[in-house]
Amino acid sequence: MPLADELLDHASRLIAAPAVADVDCRRAASASYYAVFHLLSDAAATQVSPPRPPGMSGRIQRLLGHRPMRDAIAPFSDSNKWNTFSANIGIPCVFSPDLAVIAQAYAELQDARHVADYDVVDAKGIVGLLWASDCLDKARLAFDAWNRVKSTDEARLFLATLMFGVKWVNRT
Repeated sequence: MPLADELLDHASRLIAAPAVADVDCRRAASASYYAVFHLLSDAAATQVSPPRPPGMSGRIQRLLGHRPMRDAIAPFSDSNKWNTFSANIGIPCVFSPDLAVIAQAYAELQDARHVADYDVVDAKGIVGLLWASDCLDKARLAFDAWNRVKSTDEARLFLATLMFGVKWVNRT
């Protein structure tokens, strides 16, 4: 089973117990984010990796950074940003609501992971089962959206944008 799927299952198991501790909610939110991160980074690395030498895809996947990925896919989150981005890079593709779901979920889950892993006092008072369940739902929606869109030209452009990051986005 791919790591992304394992992480999604792990997040689900963490909050399925009869009594869920806050630490389990935090770990579920973090695992939900990492599930989407690995789903996308694996797809991007696979797109650009030759089959030989063995292991190249994994090495390329490690080059992808969390914040740069978020910044790179921001134009996919709304149609106005998308139209500007698409026009400026000179590659005509249609706006994809599925890719918007993925880009928005990635950003929101990254914020949740920061709360889960770094806000030890829960300053906003959001850590809990409802919050963790919402994170898991966002990750599942991103997975579902990816499964619908992954074979499209828009998805291939999305993955290329993950690889080229803000260098490509900032040319707009």
